Amino acid sequence: MMRFTSFVLVFVIFFACEPISERKQPIPSLYQLSQMDLDLDGEKLAELYCGNCHIKPNPDILDKGTWENKVLPDMRMRMGLYLAEDFGVTLPSDNGVPKGIYSEIPLIKREDWEKLKKYYLELAPNTPLPQAEKIDPQVGIPNFEIEIPEFDFLYPDLITMIQVDDQSNIWLGHRFKRLFQLKLDGDFEIVDSLVTDVAPVGIQFDESGFELLSMGLMDPSNDSLGTLERFEKVGAQWEATRLESKLMRPVDLAVGDLNGDGIQDRVISQFGNHLGKLSVFFTKDGREEEVVLKALPGARKVELVDFDQDGDLDVVGMMTQAREGIYFWENIGEERFSEKKLLEFQPAFGSSDFQLVDIDQDGLLDIVMVNGDNADLSQIFKRFHGVRMFKNLGDFEFEEVWFYPMYGASGIEADDFDQDGDVDLVAISFFPDSKQSPRQDLIYFENVGDYNFQPYVTDLDFDANFLIIAKGDIDQDNDQDILVGTFDFDDLYKKASENWRPIILLRNKIF
Repeated sequence: MMRFTSFVLVFVIFFACEPISERKQPIPSLYQLSQMDLDLDGEKLAELYCGNCHIKPNPDILDKGTWENKVLPDMRMRMGLYLAEDFGVTLPSDNGVPKGIYSEIPLIKREDWEKLKKYYLELAPNTPLPQAEKIDPQVGIPNFEIEIPEFDFLYPDLITMIQVDDQSNIWLGHRFKRLFQLKLDGDFEIVDSLVTDVAPVGIQFDESGFELLSMGLMDPSNDSLGTLERFEKVGAQWEATRLESKLMRPVDLAVGDLNGDGIQDRVISQFGNHLGKLSVFFTKDGREEEVVLKALPGARKVELVDFDQDGDLDVVGMMTQAREGIYFWENIGEERFSEKKLLEFQPAFGSSDFQLVDIDQDGLLDIVMVNGDNADLSQIFKRFHGVRMFKNLGDFEFEEVWFYPMYGASGIEADDFDQDGDVDLVAISFFPDSKQSPRQDLIYFENVGDYNFQPYVTDLDFDANFLIIAKGDIDQDNDQDILVGTFDFDDLYKKASENWRPIILLRNKIF
């Protein structure tokens, strides 16, 4: 035992002096670290302990108060170290956190914890750092006209999903377990509506109907109430067939033939909370077989593309919840996948949405993404939230070539909206700074070349947050319109008192 401990101690001291990017050996486990006498400073301890689960965050990403009162106490309890200050407060076990998330034995010594804590508190700023200097957005979006459809009945503005189908129908999911089908025929009209088991968050259409993914509880929880159902029209009625149940807060559904058998397979992002996973469901002889790509919470979204250009569909996805990043699961045949990390981010990054698009038209798919999820322990304005572009350098290497700060950035769409031959962007924020003027919860970015974009905002006077963004040619004039789903927090806790205004339409007037 002594020989093992001595070897590991020498290894750790050598290891802690190397930059993370140059390390060849894995970090010792938390339990191994807890059994050692580590004569290391706070920064080296943070490298080892924080680096066990994710990239070590720099102290300046959060202010001192947030570190001291929110993040560090939670990290300490996850490592099983409880102090006198924890008595009388709600503990993770009181909130139904599954066993194994918070250790039942101490995995860090008190003296090591105090040094690690001191490192963060001494170097953290007293207040959140401001946004970096950026191009001021111009008010008024060229070629777009803003419309706010209003329906003459009272209903809460709580939209959880928007999708435009091939016939230009607009499908809206609602937090209060409803699915609406809208059509623009002069004015907007409700063509159909369905009651669902839980809040709809994803829909996929085919020639005979659609598949609907419903989330369960939207608020952070460890429930398994999510469902996937198939709807087909029988006469004037929709009939539903349950395909999957007990899904862990699923948030995204993608379909494609991943095994070449001519049958559409499904990839479901089960975001979860403390538990979650990313899974492929293959249809075999009328039953579903699940292949788990990643057994971690935070699966946010995937795209199915032939990313390695070898003739079959691969999976590219976004993971959040501490181990944040963009991952590539190479389809290696026989329903097997090989994982490769494309991008990795620090645990407070707040990854929210992404798209694969060839921005520079070199034949390689680049990554555009937004990070701004702020529904966590550190609910402060973060200077690193915003819209980003990563250029594909080939060989699965990416380089960030553009960043625009945007507090709370949560959704993105990419397309040649002005039809000038390049890709433009539009992003929304669910957690904006309401004091910014002009308001910056919806920003349109016109591509002006060489990875430069001119930002535009609206002069919209609308009291609600924007949760969902989608695009589609809803007026069938051969250009892409933009739809934003409204989500009014106040409507969660009061009776609806205003006419229903579920979406904001940015109608493209290029034609």
